[in-house]
Amino acid sequence: MSDGPYKTLKMSPKWRALAKLAGNGAHSAAEVAEAVPAALAADWREIGQPFLRQMRAALGDDDRGMLLSEVAKQEVGRLRAQASNPMEALLADNAIDVLRDGYRGAAAFEEAAAATIAERADRGQRQVEEHYRREASQGKAADIRVRLTDSMAAANLRGLASALVAGVPVRDLTPSVDRSGLDEGVSL
Repeated sequence: MSDGPYKTLKMSPKWRALAKLAGNGAHSAAEVAEAVPAALAADWREIGQPFLRQMRAALGDDDRGMLLSEVAKQEVGRLRAQASNPMEALLADNAIDVLRDGYRGAAAFEEAAAATIAERADRGQRQVEEHYRREASQGKAADIRVRLTDSMAAANLRGLASALVAGVPVRDLTPSVDRSGLDEGVSL
């Protein structure tokens, strides 16, 4: 017996769960959108706390980097070279972009985090769609793309990024919803 297309899905468990929800037509876009923050928060946890502190300081959150923008760009470039995983590299790349756009201080860090979350959501969506293109039919891949696009639009990604930057615990960002009651069935 096969576990379906999810067995060979090379993703984190949270993204696999999101793909499974999106692939099941019985779940609404709102239900799928509830799983989006958990997947993105799990990806955000890959960024080490020392890296986040250094990035925050480099962007001028402590007024050190606000004096000279070239110093901030060099420091972010140094951090980019030291990135130990793709999420750290993505945050550094987005920090360079927001510095180029003129952001400084806490606003720069929050803007870089929001861009990182949005870009990771796009990449995750494309990864799920690509898997469905390989493992299932083209129609199913197109359907999952539409469902994930609607779910990503329904999820508050900027709010999620702000909460992650503020240090809100992940379990507070992704409250579990109990749908085990008699009246909690598939929405009609």
